[in-house]
Formats: sequence, C-alpha cells, structure tokens
Amino acid sequence: MYKIETERADLFDVNMMIAMQIAVTGRATEPELTEAFRGAVNSFEILGCKVVIDGEGNAYYAPCDDGQNSIAFRDFELESLIREQERIRFRLEEGEFLRCFASFAEGNTMKMCFLLHHLGGDGKSLCYFIEAFLRRLSGEETEFRRAVFLNSETLPRDSKLPFLASALAKHYNRKWKKERRVFGFEDMRKAHEAFWETHHTSVRNEATGSEALLEKLNQCRNGGVGFTSYAIAEMIQDIPHEQDIGLAVDGRQDGNRTMSNQATGISVKYRYDRRKTLLQNAAEIDRRMKNKLSSSRYKYFILQFMKEFDPTLVDAVNLEFAGYFHSRTSAKLAKLLGYGESTKDLSITNLTRLDIPTAYGFFTLTDLIFVPPVISYGKNIVGMVTADGHLNTTFHHYE
Repeated sequence: MYKIETERADLFDVNMMIAMQIAVTGRATEPELTEAFRGAVNSFEILGCKVVIDGEGNAYYAPCDDGQNSIAFRDFELESLIREQERIRFRLEEGEFLRCFASFAEGNTMKMCFLLHHLGGDGKSLCYFIEAFLRRLSGEETEFRRAVFLNSETLPRDSKLPFLASALAKHYNRKWKKERRVFGFEDMRKAHEAFWETHHTSVRNEATGSEALLEKLNQCRNGGVGFTSYAIAEMIQDIPHEQDIGLAVDGRQDGNRTMSNQATGISVKYRYDRRKTLLQNAAEIDRRMKNKLSSSRYKYFILQFMKEFDPTLVDAVNLEFAGYFHSRTSAKLAKLLGYGESTKDLSITNLTRLDIPTAYGFFTLTDLIFVPPVISYGKNIVGMVTADGHLNTTFHHYE
C-alpha cells in the first residue's frame, strides 16, 4: 500500500476531474477500443488500485482486483459531458479513477474523452495514458509502469518547510484535536451530491492556429520570455487590479512517464502596467515565475506544507468548501488557504507542447483539448496544451 500524503487535498475535494478530449484519424471497432483501453489500464500500477481510509483517518492506495475504470460508446459534446460527469462521484473505494467515452464521427475519424480523478494522476499522467492506449490500439505492447509519488521520502531535501510554516501547521493541528473527526466515503458521497445539486460549470475552448502561435512564440523568443508568462500577460492586460495567479508545475524529478499526481504549484501576484508593452509585462511576470521555480523551497512549498496537517483536517477544509461540514478550526484554515471566497484569480496549467507521439500505425492524433478541474482554491481555471502545431486554451469555471 502507498500512503496518500502530499495529494491528500484531492481526496475530499468535490471537483477533481481532469478531462482530455482527443481526435484521432483512423477507425477501430468497439471491441478493439475496449481491448486497447483495458490493456492500457493494466499498464499502470495506480489504475489497479483503490483508496482505503483506516480508522485513524489515514488514506492509502491499495491493490484492487476488480477496478471500475470504464469505457463507453456514445455521442457527446465536451462541455455537456463534463457537466454531466463531474456530478457523478468517482468511486475511489472501488478502484474507479478513469472513465473514457468514445464516439465515431463521419468519415475516418474518432473522438474520445478521458476523465481522470486527480488521485489517478495529473495532466501529464493522462497524456501518458493516452499514448499507451493508442499504442495498444495500433497493436503494440506497453510496459508496466509502477506509480511514483511525491512524499516525505522523495521530495528534495532542500525543499524543507520553513520554521514559521511548520509552526503554523502544528498550531492548527493542536486546535483541531478538540474537534477532530474521521471522514469516510459516505461523507464523501453526501458532500458530493449536495454540492452538485446547486453548482455547475462552464467550459470554453479557444484554438490558436499554427501561424498565429508561431508569431507569438517568435515574440517570446526575441523578448527572452516564456510563453506561459506571455499568455498570462495577455489574459490580465485589461484588468486594472493586482491578480493572484496560481500555476501548476510538473514536480517530476526524474522525468518518469508513469501515472500518479506529481504536480506541485507556485503563485505570483502581478498588476498589469499599462505604461509598458505586453512583452515588457510578460518579462516581469516571467522573472517572478523563474525566481520561484529556481528554488526547491518555493517549488515544493505547497506539498511540504499540506502534508504537515492532520489529514482529517485537510478533509475537513474541503468539506467546509462543499458546505457539508463546519468547525471553527477548519473554517479558519479554509480561509487561510484560499478555499471558497478568497481563491486565486487565475489558476493555470500549461502542458506546453504535447510530449507524446502523434502517429500510431494506422492512427493519427490530430487534436487534444485539456480541461483541468475547478479546484476548491481556484475560480478561473485555464488549461493549455499545444498539439499538432496549434494551441488549445480552455477556460473552466463555476457559473
């Protein structure tokens, strides 16, 4: 079994569903797609697990012989499918981390949407699953990949939590002892159902063609700034006040291509300066981002910080946001962490250029749209990925 530590905040969050829609040229039958899906599932250790919670409130990934990862065949539109499926809780206790929906378009084209609970992996993980799926579909074998986790043993030694942050976590843990409660999957079910009775999300995708994308990339190259910083500057240029921007960051230290949640995150605050050009604003954002990414303490701070809390307190914070549970300690901590009203203004995940092949025998991956979940500490969620020379930028938020 593997203990759930740095990713514990994903367990009771009511919206942890990552979505990826792909378009593939080439036709396969339903049995062929089903076989490829099952073969790809069997290639990743984490998809053969379930989540268990013990009597003390500790959570683990445990082996599961009959996981509920599934593939179904139906026509769908991405936004309506996400609205429908985020209301249906992933049965983590039964080994359900992944759902796939496939449809056959006119001509020689297939469309598929993969929905992954964040405890099954991050955005890169889902890309690696899609690669394995398409390889199996083309008749290739795929190697078995063991899960890799960011935890007390694997986080960089120089990312140790600062004293004041550690003291703050201990303070809240002491306060929580008087109110402590262990939550189970029945609490998860009730919270999820109650939350989605009154909420729904909106998804919008913007496609940037290859010529327009190349022009922007050349501007970034000439200005010495990263494309993510440039994109942020574009997004906030008409907003007059300071923006608090969260950025998901790949935490893989060894470049592994397995499935598990190895994402970390940083944040930068910036007010767009209208006296400067777009590129000059992007350069300042870029400088602030690189400052934090160059330090392991900043890069892995949120993971080190969250694992210091009593895991049941982390659960309680999520259930506060969901409106299911309330205590003085969890309410104060939820406010401190930015859950609910004081969320990040923007939360961005840029998967950059897709690092999986596009050609798989008779099949070609021609498009990929990435939709991150509307997490409890974010309100305007942006997912970016460059596939087959063009950029897809999705915007996901509660309505």
